[in-house]
Amino acid sequence: MKSATQLQKEIEALQAKVGAIQAIAKEDNRDLSTEEQAEIDSIVGDDKNQGQITALATQRERAIRIESAVSNSVRQVRETQADEAVSGSFRIPATARATGTLKAFKGPNGAEDAFRSGQFIRALNGNGQARQWCVDYGVMAAMNGSDDLRGGVLVPPEFSSAIIALMESYGVISRYARNYPMSSDTVTIPRRVSGLTAYGFTDGQEVAGITSSEPAMGQISLTAKVWATLTRMANSLAEDATISIAEYLAMEMAQAHALKLDTAGFLGNGEATNQGVVGLANALQAGSITQAAAGQNTDATLTVAVFQSAAGLLPEFAGMNPVWFCHKRFFWNVMARLQLALGGNNYVDLGAGPVLQFLGYPVQFTQVLPSTTSASAKVCYLGDLSMGTTLGLRRQMSVIADTSRFVEFLQTAFISHMRWDYNVHETGTPSLPGPIVCVQAAA
Repeated sequence: MKSATQLQKEIEALQAKVGAIQAIAKEDNRDLSTEEQAEIDSIVGDDKNQGQITALATQRERAIRIESAVSNSVRQVRETQADEAVSGSFRIPATARATGTLKAFKGPNGAEDAFRSGQFIRALNGNGQARQWCVDYGVMAAMNGSDDLRGGVLVPPEFSSAIIALMESYGVISRYARNYPMSSDTVTIPRRVSGLTAYGFTDGQEVAGITSSEPAMGQISLTAKVWATLTRMANSLAEDATISIAEYLAMEMAQAHALKLDTAGFLGNGEATNQGVVGLANALQAGSITQAAAGQNTDATLTVAVFQSAAGLLPEFAGMNPVWFCHKRFFWNVMARLQLALGGNNYVDLGAGPVLQFLGYPVQFTQVLPSTTSASAKVCYLGDLSMGTTLGLRRQMSVIADTSRFVEFLQTAFISHMRWDYNVHETGTPSLPGPIVCVQAAA
């Protein structure tokens, strides 16, 4: 079928032909010949017959209506797709729907965020259908058929956000330490070491006789360090795995970063594997450590007295929110045992079990701490991490995908990385405790 533009050109050509015939007759100063008049009549029509121009004009009007309808339909589809790309609204295929509750992607749009992230991953792995879906829904506008996506490509923000949220959920240090955004690779934060000293003053005493004092200030130094994970995934990913792919990668990356931060934050001793970070176990000085009595170096021999000693040792700073930090197994084998052994429990209490609170303070599990008691083991901590430690964040989590590194294995590399440093700055002194104290088993 001819387009409206083509039909218009044919009409204009016929009109030009009629004009040319009439111009020649006028130039010759004569009337139209019988043949010329018949040709013009066939083009423009006469009283009895419809001319070619009229027929073409009718076809042109019909073509305009069809083309207008098609154009409107295409425009509506594009506008709908654009709106859906902005709002994130789309239909998830039944085969790709999650069968259980998602852990990485939360909120009312969790499934949609997981599906978008999964489609992106499948597209990077060479799936043409997923790649076109990403183009249609704005997951990656630059993704097209000629783009081989070599090198690093930032993943959708929904995916990175899910990892960050999970890291905070899994990580103890990231939730309880003071979080400080770093505007440069190295920052120095002032900290108060000591304050003014008050002296007695009697009426008539010379002001000059008062001993002067000055608040002492110290510094917290933070130097951002890069922490990263690398994993790879096969390029042959089925549609029904779309959501589970994103869920799996997000959880693995988040757990890895949270584990590294907790390990360095609690157990680091400045070694290379923790990039020089010194954790609580090696930063707290003797004044912040309470040790169990002789012979108490197993789960069965620890008594409540050493925990009471720790609670009594902890200073009472304004606004302080102390928490016990320990391994889950240690809590149930030691701290819960001590709670249940106290008088007043009946079978209902034993059936319900102890609350996650000990000696009036809440308990937070962290699986990097010792699971069982051994000689001289630092088994748990009590205190407010936000008062004694600082986590400097230079850059939040970023995730890139690289299709070139493992191309010979038909696999895509996924790299997550962030930059942070951790400083235990309130360590106490050899004789005085800080805002965090440690329970240590006997030697």
